[in-house]
Amino acid sequence: MYIVSSQRSSDFSSKMSARSMSHLSPVEKKRFPDGELYIRILDNLQDQDVAVVGNTRSEEDILELLFLLNAAKEQNPKSITAVVPFFGYARQHMIYRRGEAISSKVIIQAISQVAERIITVDIHDTASFIFTDRNCINFSPVEAIAKSHRKDSISMVVAPDDGAFEKAKAVGKALSADSMYLVKTRTGPTTVEYDRENLNVKGMNVLVVDDIISTGGTVMKTIEILKSNGAAKVFVAATHGIFLNGSAEKIRKMCDRLSTTDTIVSDYSTINISMDVMDYIGESK
Repeated sequence: MYIVSSQRSSDFSSKMSARSMSHLSPVEKKRFPDGELYIRILDNLQDQDVAVVGNTRSEEDILELLFLLNAAKEQNPKSITAVVPFFGYARQHMIYRRGEAISSKVIIQAISQVAERIITVDIHDTASFIFTDRNCINFSPVEAIAKSHRKDSISMVVAPDDGAFEKAKAVGKALSADSMYLVKTRTGPTTVEYDRENLNVKGMNVLVVDDIISTGGTVMKTIEILKSNGAAKVFVAATHGIFLNGSAEKIRKMCDRLSTTDTIVSDYSTINISMDVMDYIGESK
């Protein structure tokens, strides 16, 4: 298999390549004088199985991924799999108010014009998959997260809200630990209160699990509540770490360890799932 990577997913792709002994194709990326993006894949991909890897976190990421997919398709490969470690713009998967664009529909349909398979990692909502007839696979990092915390004597896995509870339950099961989520009640347009009455974590090592950390506000509040209720240690793990406004450092100072998967590279992306994704691609062919 040939692996073709966007620039910002090069670390993820390199580890995929090393895992499978696949060839990581060199890509020429530059700008025309007017700023327009130029992409060229230097290998001959004709009659080859190809995995094109790239996030859709920013507008530039999206454009680069689509250009790479097209550049691969123009060489008549045997097959193309799109691997999107962090599928940004998945939040808007339906119309909430008249006149809105459905961003996830736009992106997944554009990818589907080229790729036979689309592999995501912990996408915000798999409802985006209804917009394509391609084979879509959402890879779960649950086992990798659990493995990274096996030596931490975790007694409780906590989700910051009910939306992340299924993941917390799965990680808890893998660690033979209990699981729960914090119950939130909205008290105003921008304020919420948490139910602390049924929170029994005194003396426990607790793992907070979420799918994405952006500003970190919810995670920091969760850590604060757990510590105020007597948790011995608090660890935090998330699939995607965006970490806006220096939130990573703030979270790290509050907890015993902060870690994310390597879908987005940072100082805290220590949970390697790129190799697991490559294994999964090989098994599901």
